[in-house]
Amino acid sequence: MKYYQIGISAEPKIIGVKNGIHQVEINKNAMELDEHFKEFLSFFEYNNDAFWKNQAEIQKIEIPEIYATMLKKAKVTDIMRYTPNISFLYSIHSQKYIDILKLFKTPDLSLFEVKIENVFEKYFLLFFKTILLEEINFEKSLLFTGHELLNNMKFHNIKNLDEYFDSMKEFPLIKFKKISIPKSYSNLDVIRIRPTVAPFYSEKLIDTLLDFGISELEPKYKNSITLDFC
Repeated sequence: MKYYQIGISAEPKIIGVKNGIHQVEINKNAMELDEHFKEFLSFFEYNNDAFWKNQAEIQKIEIPEIYATMLKKAKVTDIMRYTPNISFLYSIHSQKYIDILKLFKTPDLSLFEVKIENVFEKYFLLFFKTILLEEINFEKSLLFTGHELLNNMKFHNIKNLDEYFDSMKEFPLIKFKKISIPKSYSNLDVIRIRPTVAPFYSEKLIDTLLDFGISELEPKYKNSITLDFC
């Protein structure tokens, strides 16, 4: 299968807003005052050092609906960015979008319902189980600094996780050109890897989402990190 990283459109003609990228505002202040959300917010905290190792616990978390409103002039789309942010939960997805995902092979998927005022379709924050740094084969991956357009790209020979951490200290902007993960993940249509911001979707899943009118989906056909299985 071919894979491409995906993003979300920021085009005003698609998302409606012209002065930012967010379409939805959640009532996070009310959540912080509600005991029912205490465990949820504590777990999805950026400084939670145990977050990645305890991903399996996410499916056990149960919370009430999260209340939200559309921002002024924002259009209702199947994927929407929201504010204020909850760490590791990057966007809100419609029931239609979730139903399409469920037709494909995905890693463990956790959903948290978002009730948007005057919007009748169900929406959800979603989290995919994420491949950890320890599973990356650094010897078969390619990492670089610099920019292709500036003709100053430099590739770095990194053999293991310790060398990766060392390189991050020396080159904070180091990036993956190719990332190699175990072959056991090659049957999935969605792959999320910890050091990459955008998830990888299979070409078949991307085509299906676009065929169903998910126009705000932006596959990174030209600048996606290459996904390798070893």
